Amino acid sequence: MSIDIIETLAGMETLGPEWLTLWRACPSATPFQSPQWLLPWTKHLFGGGRILALAIREHGKLVGFAPLFCWGTDERTVSFLGAGISDYGDLLFAPECEQACVTAVRQFLAGLHNWDVLNLQELRPGSGLLHGWPAEECSVCPVLELSAWPGSMDEKQRTDWRRARNRLLKSQDFEFMTATAGTVEYCMDEFFRLHGLRWGALSDSLQRFHREVANSFSEGGDLRLSVLRIGGRAAAAVYGFRAGQTLFCYLSGFDPDMARLSPGAVLLGWVIGQAVAERVVEVDFLRDGEAYKYLWGARDRINYKVHINK
Repeated sequence: MSIDIIETLAGMETLGPEWLTLWRACPSATPFQSPQWLLPWTKHLFGGGRILALAIREHGKLVGFAPLFCWGTDERTVSFLGAGISDYGDLLFAPECEQACVTAVRQFLAGLHNWDVLNLQELRPGSGLLHGWPAEECSVCPVLELSAWPGSMDEKQRTDWRRARNRLLKSQDFEFMTATAGTVEYCMDEFFRLHGLRWGALSDSLQRFHREVANSFSEGGDLRLSVLRIGGRAAAAVYGFRAGQTLFCYLSGFDPDMARLSPGAVLLGWVIGQAVAERVVEVDFLRDGEAYKYLWGARDRINYKVHINK
C-alpha cells in the first residue's frame, strides 16, 4: 500500500470522484466522512491549521481515506476534518481493507514528527481505530431500530402521535414534501426559518455550508429533507441523509405557533414511515440524548474518542 498526502482543498476536490466511490463502498460509512460533507466543511468552516488527508492506495486504486488535519501551535493536534459539527468521525475503507488501512494510518502517524496530540472523536463502537489505542466514552447517539417500530414507541407518545396524525388527515389541508433537485432551495429556506423559530438562527457560514451539503447530497439521491405544510404554510422540517441502511436525522424545526397541531411529531412519524418503506434498518438521531428521541423507541449507542499524547 502507498499513501498520498493531500494538504489543500483543491487536492481534496480532485480526489472527489474516487472518494465518493469509496464512500459508497465502505460498509460503515456515515454522511460525515463523505465528500458531500467534508468538502463544504473545509470550504466554509475550516478554522485554520494544516489539512493532512491521507489517500491510501493499493496497486493505484483508492482503498482508504483518512480525513485528518493538524491544528494548534502550542499543542499541535491531529483531528478529523469536520470536527465539531460531525456526529461521527472515522476512516473510509474498501470492503475487507479496514485493518490494512488502520495499520497504514498508524504507521504514517508514528513516522510523522510535527504533531503532539492525537485527538480523534466520535468513533463508533466497531471502528478499527479503537483496537489497540486507549479510548474513552465521548457521546451518545440514540438509535431507533425499525424492526420493532412502532411497537417500540412509548405508549403515550404513540397514542398522541396517532391522534395528531388523524386530526391532520381529517382536515385534508396538508402536504408532505421531500426535497428534490427542483425544490431543495425552497425546502432549505423553510428549514432554516423553522429551525430559527424553534432553536435560534444558524450563522451565515453554517447556512452556506448546509446549502452546499444539501445540494450535493441531493445530486446523489442521499438527501432526506422533508417539510410538512399545513394550510399552505411550512409547519415543520426534518433535515437528514441516508447512507447504507441508515437514515441519519441531523436537524429539525417547527413553527411554535402551530404547536397545538404537533407538526414536528407528525412529520417525524411520516419520515420514519418513509424509511420503513425504503427498507432502512435504523434511524440514527445522532448526538445528545434529548428526551423526545427515546419516546420514539431509540436506544443509546456510545461514541468513543482516542486521545494520545505523543
